[in-house]
Amino acid sequence: MFVYARVVFIALLFASVSAAAQNATGHWEGAIHTPQGDVTIAVDIAKNAAGEIVATFDNPARGVRGFPLSKVVLNGLSVTFAINAAGGGTFKGTFNGDAVEGTFTTRGPDGQPLELAFDLVRKGDAAIASAPKSGAIAKNLEGKWTGTLEVEGTQRQLGLSLTNADGSATGFMSSEGLDIPIASIVQSGSSTTLDVKIIGGSYTGMLDANGTELAGTWTQGPFVGPLRFRRAVAKSESTLIDRWANAAGGREQIGAIRTWYREATIAVGGFDGTIKVWRTSDGKYRKEERISTLSTVETFDGAKGTLRQGDAPPRAMTGAELARARSTAFANAGAMFFAFFPDRRRGAIALENDDTIVLRPEGGIDWRIALDATTSLPKTMTHQQNDRTINVTFVEYETVEGIRMEKEIHRSTGDPRFDAVIRFTKTVINPPVDAAMFVQ
Repeated sequence: MFVYARVVFIALLFASVSAAAQNATGHWEGAIHTPQGDVTIAVDIAKNAAGEIVATFDNPARGVRGFPLSKVVLNGLSVTFAINAAGGGTFKGTFNGDAVEGTFTTRGPDGQPLELAFDLVRKGDAAIASAPKSGAIAKNLEGKWTGTLEVEGTQRQLGLSLTNADGSATGFMSSEGLDIPIASIVQSGSSTTLDVKIIGGSYTGMLDANGTELAGTWTQGPFVGPLRFRRAVAKSESTLIDRWANAAGGREQIGAIRTWYREATIAVGGFDGTIKVWRTSDGKYRKEERISTLSTVETFDGAKGTLRQGDAPPRAMTGAELARARSTAFANAGAMFFAFFPDRRRGAIALENDDTIVLRPEGGIDWRIALDATTSLPKTMTHQQNDRTINVTFVEYETVEGIRMEKEIHRSTGDPRFDAVIRFTKTVINPPVDAAMFVQ
């Protein structure tokens, strides 16, 4: 899950729950049909000792095996279920003998409803392995932990939860809203090994003497990387945002900003360029970017966006482009106005782990902002753009009229050809700005 694309995993997870119905026990194989092609899946459905339906999901190509499924409801030959994890939705299917067909409805990258067809065929008896039990763990290992895993230059924020109950240990790892059960937990002195069989992953780490840090290695298929967990400290939303606001210069000073203008250099794919951007505290912006011989002008007036590329006439943004613009309005320093001033928000805020704030603009794309533990300023900002995870790392800050603003940022797209280094060279606070600038 941590190495492979989240959007594919979610689609597969959701579609697999479907097959729990009358006479639906067995091993089912089929595919989810996506615009990018079919994705092969398998579902095992059985009844437990209490007569309850249990189901698991496999996606062998991604190393996902035995993922537990829930909330399956049967009404005659129809089946409906809800997925409560982040990015969830509803699934409806109809059985026809040894086959089932249906539609899974979720939300696409642009925030709009997305329907994906699927079908399954019964291939034999179900094979659901009993969940192994792990021995109890030490008290100083129990609790919630947070960590960061670097995958191909992108920082993945992970969570770990370990609990003792009835003489045995249970736990799960979390990533981007999904909780993944740990199959076994083995502790030997200060060494701990976690088997996350469902996604073909494992972790081995050493607990420090203070019981505050777990340092080790994550392995998943051919991927091997260092992973360090730190004990999570519960924080309320207001506490975390207050830390950020104070570090950035204080709400009073930041609240006095109505407009700002910035210039920057950009280096991407071996080419150099420039950026000019005008922003307002209520989410309007104009961005002019030139790289080599290519130029773009992007505007957003708070509701509508336009894009002009080169000498072509401006065109209106729609769908995923418009959703991205709604979120871009609160990117980088602009995130302060969404986070610090609830009366100005058009959307919501949530906390993820102990240091990560999620901005959710209405009709936009979620932005996950991880604060640096030392400075309390943003360390990274991450969002999903189509099938790519865009990660912005804040390398350097500067102080402009008492406000801490990014000086240098590195943008990673998962493809080194499009990774960029942006360095701001000029900032003007509260310049006069004509509203006409935000429309083309």
